[in-house]
Amino acid sequence: MALILGIASAIPFAAATAGALFGHSPALRLYGYVALISYGACVLSFLGAVHAGAALRETPVPAARLATAAAAPLLAWLALALGEGNGLLLMAAGFLAVLAYDIVATRRGWLPAWYPRLRWPLTGVTLVCLLAVRQLGPV
Repeated sequence: MALILGIASAIPFAAATAGALFGHSPALRLYGYVALISYGACVLSFLGAVHAGAALRETPVPAARLATAAAAPLLAWLALALGEGNGLLLMAAGFLAVLAYDIVATRRGWLPAWYPRLRWPLTGVTLVCLLAVRQLGPV
C-alpha cells in the first residue's frame, strides 16, 4: 500500500510541473508553479510528520528527534515565503535533507528498512520536478 500511495503522491508533482512548463498561457504556467511549490510544501511537511510520529512512539519522547522533525515544515514554509527560484531550490534541499535523515533513522532502527527504498525514487522525481521548474519555469 505504501508503494501505491507513494506513486500516487508523485502524480501532482508531475502534473504541476507539466502545467508550469507547458501551460498554454502565462497564467496557467504560473498556476502550475504555485501548485508545485504548494504541494511540495505539503509533502515536505508530511515527511517531517513521519519522523515526529516515529519519535512519539517512544517513552520518553526524544526531544531532539521531535525538533529535527519540526525542521521539515519550517523549511517548507520558508521555501514558500522565498518563492520563485530560491524557494524551489530550498525546497529541493529540504527533500534531500529529509532523505538523508530517513537513511540515518532507518540505520538506527527508528523507521522500517524498506522506507528509504521507497523514498529514493520518489525524492528523485520530486527533485527533477522542482529543479526543472526552477530552471525552465515561469518565474
